[in-house]
Amino acid sequence: MPSALPRPEPFSTFTTPEFWDDAHISAQMLALHLDPEAAPASRPHAFIDRSVEWLVEALGLQPGGRVLDLGCGPGLYACRLARQGIEVTGLDVSRRSIAHARSIADAEGLPAEFHRADYLRDDLGHGFDAAILIYEDFCTLSPDQRAGLLRRTREALRPGGALVMDVTAAPRFDLESAGVVREPDLMGGFWAPSAYMGTHETWTYPEFRLVLDRYTIDTGSEVRQFWNWLHCLTPAQVTVELDAAGLTAPELFGDVTGAPFDPTAPTFAVLTRAAPPQP
Repeated sequence: MPSALPRPEPFSTFTTPEFWDDAHISAQMLALHLDPEAAPASRPHAFIDRSVEWLVEALGLQPGGRVLDLGCGPGLYACRLARQGIEVTGLDVSRRSIAHARSIADAEGLPAEFHRADYLRDDLGHGFDAAILIYEDFCTLSPDQRAGLLRRTREALRPGGALVMDVTAAPRFDLESAGVVREPDLMGGFWAPSAYMGTHETWTYPEFRLVLDRYTIDTGSEVRQFWNWLHCLTPAQVTVELDAAGLTAPELFGDVTGAPFDPTAPTFAVLTRAAPPQP
């Protein structure tokens, strides 16, 4: 049933960093990342293998090339790229994920470095041949956040450097519906290490093709909320945002393995480049 509460204002609260860096939740998410078949945190590992192969070819990456992995998680893409001699810098807000990625890179002597950082605010570095933003992170951000991230990413790229990202597509919105679920230990204890009452509210905003999933976790001694936004975008919308940030009109793909673009699919991917400076 739909929530009886009024819809919150779009993008009025942002809790993504708190979600990914929570001590208990981050442990659940890392386990999902590392499960080769699980999809809720990362793509299945066989997909990631194909994706890295395509990224290397599509971007013309060579040993010694430099890649910025935005929201790198535990390094599933970054370490695969680094095993081919590509120098990777990974940024993520999750302490647990960054520690795992560093442990793999150190154990294998990979040319990869990992930093706990918020890519919306912290320094991204500069001179990269390419940047990747994968698992539809772009669409969890507000338009203002996306604009700032695109601008800062373009500044981190060398002239002609590429950005590849996947996007939640407009058709995905048709799969969403408003509702409320309330139950003890919602999602099997995912949200807290002790017993809790969990409430999952979903609101839809058809005028924006926007979805909010809000989780309220009440342990009896503490109440916490996690707000997950999902903005379902068209290629035209993304193109306008890229252009405003000084990035070129994108090549469109079905996903980050280079599959053909499908206008009816729930996701798509783009490859865009830092536009040359205007004379």
